[in-house]
Amino acid sequence: MAAQGDIKDNFTFVGGLNTEGGYFVIPENSWKEGVNVVPSTDGSVVRRNGIDYEELYQLFAADISVDQKNLWAFSVGTWSTINGNGDLNFFVVQIGPTVHFYDAGSGTVSATKKDFSLNLTDYIAPGNTEIAGSGVISVASTYGKLIITSSNTDPVLVTYNTNDTISHQRVNIKIRDFEGFPSPVAPDVEYTQAEWEAINFYTQALYNLYNQGWTDSQINTYKSNNSNKLPANTKQWYLGKDSEDNFSTSTLSKIDFGNSPAPKGRFVLDAFNQVRSGISTVTTSRPKVCAFFAGRAWYAGLTSDKQLGTVLFSQVLDDISKVGNCYQSNDPTSEQASDLIDSDGGVIQIPEAGEIVSLQPLGRGIAVFATNGVWFISGIDSGFTAASYAVDKVNSIGCFAPKSIVQVEDSITYWSNTGIYLLTAQGGIDVETKNVSTQTIGKYYKDIPALNKQYAEGSYNGTDNTIYWLFNKDTIADTESRYAKNSVLAFDGRLQAWYWFSLDTTTGVIPVSLETSKETSRSSITYDILAGADRVLVDDDTVVADITQRSGSSQQFKFMVLHPDSGSYKVTFADLLNARNADTKFHDWYSVDGGVDKEAYVITGYELGGVGPARNKTAQYLTVFMNRTETEFDDEGNAVNESACMLETRWDFTDSSFANKWSAPVQIYRQPRPFLALSNSDFEDGYPLVISKNKIRGRGKAVQYKFSSVEGKDMQLVGWTATFVGNTNV
Repeated sequence: MAAQGDIKDNFTFVGGLNTEGGYFVIPENSWKEGVNVVPSTDGSVVRRNGIDYEELYQLFAADISVDQKNLWAFSVGTWSTINGNGDLNFFVVQIGPTVHFYDAGSGTVSATKKDFSLNLTDYIAPGNTEIAGSGVISVASTYGKLIITSSNTDPVLVTYNTNDTISHQRVNIKIRDFEGFPSPVAPDVEYTQAEWEAINFYTQALYNLYNQGWTDSQINTYKSNNSNKLPANTKQWYLGKDSEDNFSTSTLSKIDFGNSPAPKGRFVLDAFNQVRSGISTVTTSRPKVCAFFAGRAWYAGLTSDKQLGTVLFSQVLDDISKVGNCYQSNDPTSEQASDLIDSDGGVIQIPEAGEIVSLQPLGRGIAVFATNGVWFISGIDSGFTAASYAVDKVNSIGCFAPKSIVQVEDSITYWSNTGIYLLTAQGGIDVETKNVSTQTIGKYYKDIPALNKQYAEGSYNGTDNTIYWLFNKDTIADTESRYAKNSVLAFDGRLQAWYWFSLDTTTGVIPVSLETSKETSRSSITYDILAGADRVLVDDDTVVADITQRSGSSQQFKFMVLHPDSGSYKVTFADLLNARNADTKFHDWYSVDGGVDKEAYVITGYELGGVGPARNKTAQYLTVFMNRTETEFDDEGNAVNESACMLETRWDFTDSSFANKWSAPVQIYRQPRPFLALSNSDFEDGYPLVISKNKIRGRGKAVQYKFSSVEGKDMQLVGWTATFVGNTNV
């Protein structure tokens, strides 16, 4: 039987995780399975840093009980360009019913908590029986101020004051009454007062006429000249003026109004407590989402059946007092100025929409995300105006994870039940939809429990062009918070590559939310003032210097976490910035009892050795290339930031070690020669690339390689070359 040699090179991992390749369809430059590794632009794949509390972190004693941890919502949003200052940005941190504020700079966020806060309980909607803070808030920056909405509170407008305080007030959303009372008769029917009273509708009939601009004087004049009948709802009173500009029933009667209802909307009502002639229509739910677009505040997300598809938008905010004015300024029943103008507010109904979960500006319009699809509101000829807009359905792929929605420059991504979708607006108005997960991580995404997807949270880091989604990959227990997370799914926009992290949960630390810091914002750290080795004291107080420093140019992912503390929880922030000792930088939550080292590994696709899957082959050698990570020697002459990598081979498409086709792991990171140096000196052996040649044991029709980390050691895999000898006959 003849033998044939083959050499296979693999020098890039820019494809990231790809779970969709089959046994014989091998995704290029990807790995089949793997966790806690990151693909790099240079083609290598490296072990992630451990997640831990920020450098010089501070704990906020929120005193969250176990019951509150399971009941409350936790979220982080951003209040940007406060009072028009591009260098002043806050994290808006929801801890159940209380909203706190931190500087959103790239330094130690947890050390910048503001003294002021806001209690959502003060704004609970009248009649709403839900617990304030049990649902996630939505925030929108509006001309330097902040709007906060939730499903059970009235909207709140927050203003930052120059003395480092905030003031806040309830936003009363107002609309024009374009409905009135639904009449039991046709618009052109005229009844007497007695006939209206007989069907218990006289008060309502009068209100409908008032809402069309009629006054008692005009109504009484009409009744006295028309057999005591009230005017029909088709008639506009001012069209009955005589030559002396007085109302005349005979003049009005000369006009054929047909059966079309007359314009209505004289009255401006509270949107959620509509009082008509003493009769109240109360809605206890409130808009749970808000946005800022086209110079206006936008509101949606009402959960009452009648208002599911309702989107409200304010008048253009040339005056912030208009933030709740969701109506046209001109009276539509006026004989002089009734026109709708471009800067007006209003209400848009999308009858077929389910519950609206988010509003996101996109291009020249605003995307409306509902549980049963996505709609797009945009201007017809140019930008959006109240007088000229269009509502188009984009798709029927609903979004039930509002915090999963991420703005990425000129596009939006969101999680649905079937995959992760991308929206782009071609030319600013033509919205296209694409499933960006099904052909790469479809199986991985499908395995995430549906309930967990609902609470996924995403954020975009423009510095790295990367999205992180924080979520829980395991089934959530009844005793666990809905907002407890243990995984990160990442997408690198430069490489178009997916990867994911598994975060440790055994220390008791609970990641609950995610946000990205601002690039050029300020960050403050409090330092003790020292004289020699001693703190400087004034009387019995420590003297501190609160130094505001400008941060660097890099955005950073920041994780809001709950810190366990004697049966309750405190709050702080964490990151993956590796500010700790090199020996512990791969430990998750090192600040909590030394933390836990999380294994990192990748498993490749199936290598067929150049002779196909039907022929046996032997892999002779695997030459592996890895980055040297050692940087220096410590006081005792030990190398700092050492690397290691274990190699395991798996033959014949096997998925378990029971098949007895998996090799024992062997160490493949080996320095080319011993390098000895003085303590506290640099590690400079002249070999930045560590190359090892490894004999591969085993035989079969296909082989996979598993590269895995060693506790406490770095791992930066650049590539490998494999040599095979295979049969030419089947």
